[in-house]
Amino acid sequence: MDALALLLADSRFPSGGYAHSLGLEQAVHEGLTDVPAFLRSRLHLVAEADARVAVAARRAAATTRDSSAATARALAALDDEWSARCPSPELREAARRLGAQLLRSAAAVWDDPRLAAYREASRATPRPIALGVVGAVAGLDDEAVALLSLYDDAATVASAALKLLPLDPAATARWLAELAPELERAARDAAADPRPVADQPAPAAVALELAAPVHQARRERLFAS
Repeated sequence: MDALALLLADSRFPSGGYAHSLGLEQAVHEGLTDVPAFLRSRLHLVAEADARVAVAARRAAATTRDSSAATARALAALDDEWSARCPSPELREAARRLGAQLLRSAAAVWDDPRLAAYREASRATPRPIALGVVGAVAGLDDEAVALLSLYDDAATVASAALKLLPLDPAATARWLAELAPELERAARDAAADPRPVADQPAPAAVALELAAPVHQARRERLFAS
């Protein structure tokens, strides 16, 4: 495995994920206890689609070492496509906050004109697109970027679960280990799909979309999402 992929997957990399539960906090507040089921639902309804966007962004950013207009247009089109798949303003804002933080941290690690140009062009980049750009700069391939995107989603939820429920940390590690084959399969599928994002599956996580503004309105909450 690429050491830079390990760096980006490390929870100590300052990308802001610690502040988010990706919908788990509100779900727990409403009575959810089966976190592994929540993880799998997010994988199939949200994370797989986001991973495909990240792969497309990596491909666009990898086509040039500079800030070409063609690359900028391709990334802007991906931003529009991703936004259309995420109708909740609250979820879009959370993803853009995470994307901006990822780009900020990556710019401190890699002195690459693509990062500098994209940060200047888009201060509110959704995390899947930001991850694709960073993956291109780090020299990761499509499958590595897809797996990184999928793992980050699952690990963020698992980490949040430790703060929300009385759990043994070893239990959350087991959840991720059990989910690993599904993450790897989804990463391979995302990397092998030649279709543009607009022609790829776009499942809907309606319950998460509806819960997001409810969570945002709560006066007492631990997480930003």
